[in-house]
Amino acid sequence: MSYSTFRDAFFSERKHSSDKWEHYFEIYDHVMGRFYGQRVNYLEIGVQDGGSLETARKLFDPASTIIGMDVDPRCRLMEQLGVADRIIIGSQASDDALREVTDYCPGLDIVIDDGSHVQSHMLVSFIRLFPAVSQNGVYIIEDTHTDYSPEHQESFFGIGLYDYFKGLSERLNIDFIDADLRRNRYKLPREARPPRPYPADICREIFSIEFFDSVIAVRKRRKQEPLRIRR
Repeated sequence: MSYSTFRDAFFSERKHSSDKWEHYFEIYDHVMGRFYGQRVNYLEIGVQDGGSLETARKLFDPASTIIGMDVDPRCRLMEQLGVADRIIIGSQASDDALREVTDYCPGLDIVIDDGSHVQSHMLVSFIRLFPAVSQNGVYIIEDTHTDYSPEHQESFFGIGLYDYFKGLSERLNIDFIDADLRRNRYKLPREARPPRPYPADICREIFSIEFFDSVIAVRKRRKQEPLRIRR
């Protein structure tokens, strides 16, 4: 049976439990609803009892690849039961564990970070995994209200999670830094423009950053240079 909303899949009969805030259901439909019923590569960081992975099994095509990551070796049972195709045991801040994810599945359509909620861990995971997200894929970080908890403050980057993503949101406008480009180049058809070098910047791979109550969602899409159309 296929489900058209996260709520329906969540409240369907399941063998494994899951812990979600109710207002996430609408957010999930908004940011990943276009994938429902489709074949996807899905990663969830934080397996716990496996109910969220089981819900994903119901939402997406049965041929989808479902991956979980957790520090608890007991979560490997979800792989043995067929709830997940692969369970990777390790910290979401471990380069070895993150490399195991991308080696197993280089193109991730959906990533949900419901792991440690430690700010440095969330940043490491995003920076390491976002390059492996497919075009038009989405990276979702949930339970971001934990940023206000003392036990989740660790951040060797020197900035918090929201500091980082609010900074990225400003840099989505990076193509407009040079006024000459705005006045001249961007009025030309793209095929008529001479090539120019671009500095490496993650924001050239980001279509949108959305902030919700306790959730941040980043949609990936390679940006084209702006085109100003006057008609």
